[in-house]
Amino acid sequence: MSKRKTSFTDTSLIHIGWREWIYLPLHKNFAIKAKIDSGAQSSSIHATHLVKYVKNGQDRIKFRIYQSKKSLDLDKILLNYKKVTNSFGDSEIRPVIEMRIKLGNSSWKTQITLSRRSGLSYSMLIGRNSLKKKHIIHSHKSYLTGINGKNYK
Repeated sequence: MSKRKTSFTDTSLIHIGWREWIYLPLHKNFAIKAKIDSGAQSSSIHATHLVKYVKNGQDRIKFRIYQSKKSLDLDKILLNYKKVTNSFGDSEIRPVIEMRIKLGNSSWKTQITLSRRSGLSYSMLIGRNSLKKKHIIHSHKSYLTGINGKNYK
């Protein structure tokens, strides 16, 4: 059995820029500007007001996310904790949750770590595990999937 090779002309792949709008379809399409980072293994989102608790024997976490002057309070199942080394070489233990995200016209569930990204330009970072080899990243372009799935270049 041979492995399928992907090419830049493969129409099944989604073309994205180095930064894109990510939407949370289960939360009124809350929009977040995200940096696409193929060098990062996992995705992360800036979160504050973290409160871990147990409900019906299940670990959960409440937190707040932001984009510009808007915020959204969320309550998710806490999957586990993950040791992450950031781009500055510092390691930290972060909570891991699962969220449905939307990029362009596609949406899927992915694992995301909760972190402090307040000093960084983008509230969310999309790592390669979230992209799952379905995307071609154009490092010199931005917002190729457009706003609310309406493409523009």
